[in-house]
Amino acid sequence: MGKGLWVVLLLVAVAALSWWLQRSSMPDDQRTVESVLHEPDYYMTQFEATALNLNGKPAHKLYADKMQHYPDDDSATLDKPHLMLFRSEEEFWDIRAETGLVSNGGASLFLQGEVIIMRVNATHSPPLQLYTSDLTVRPDDKIVETAAPVTIKDGRGVTTAVGMWADLNQRQVKLLSNVRGVYEPQSD
Repeated sequence: MGKGLWVVLLLVAVAALSWWLQRSSMPDDQRTVESVLHEPDYYMTQFEATALNLNGKPAHKLYADKMQHYPDDDSATLDKPHLMLFRSEEEFWDIRAETGLVSNGGASLFLQGEVIIMRVNATHSPPLQLYTSDLTVRPDDKIVETAAPVTIKDGRGVTTAVGMWADLNQRQVKLLSNVRGVYEPQSD
């Protein structure tokens, strides 16, 4: 072997020995912190958070029976999350689920279990309800999506599909596959 290769191997061995000595001299509790387990650093019961729009009005509100924050990935789990996405002062979307996961600093919310979405407004338009599971919500954009089965009920009938993408601010819903509908004829 060449002299240069011996020098490199010696430096690697010294670095490895230095790391091992430093690690073995650390107290156990510091090693545990360094290994970073996915454990909550704080929790809240009856959690409530409100995000405001540029006019100082609520853009969305998030409630949960319990919220646990995890510092290793800055995520939070939610028990019985309830999200209100405001389209205007007269209209909002009410979204409820069994559990939820907040990630990306609040930019994404993943709702699990039975998810119910209702459009609430002051006008007399027919109520709209969507039922699904495993829903991803981007609250700032008011975008929701799922690959799971979806059922939509309104005053005219019932529509089912598998997968959905919706822009709740624009009232646009795209059903992705296996779309079926049953509609009642409307009397004049």
